[in-house]
Amino acid sequence: MKVKSKLADIDFQFGKFEVKRNHLVIHSHPDQTMQSKVYVSPDDIFSGLVRAFSNPLVWIYFLGFPVFFVIYRRQRKLKRMEGR
Repeated sequence: MKVKSKLADIDFQFGKFEVKRNHLVIHSHPDQTMQSKVYVSPDDIFSGLVRAFSNPLVWIYFLGFPVFFVIYRRQRKLKRMEGR
């Protein structure tokens, strides 16, 4: 997952997940140079789902996900082959 902001552009790879109190804590992958944690509250989950499912583009993305996934994987494979 890419996170872009005014402060930094980070390629966030998921590591382990844990639950602390009422929060889901997502750790970055141990191989990443900038270790980070994302704390997700129940309100974050609820508001994110409400916003996502009220947006028609998200539904289109979910319905088209198998196609997007195959295309994305093929493009990554081609880029890796070109880089050799």
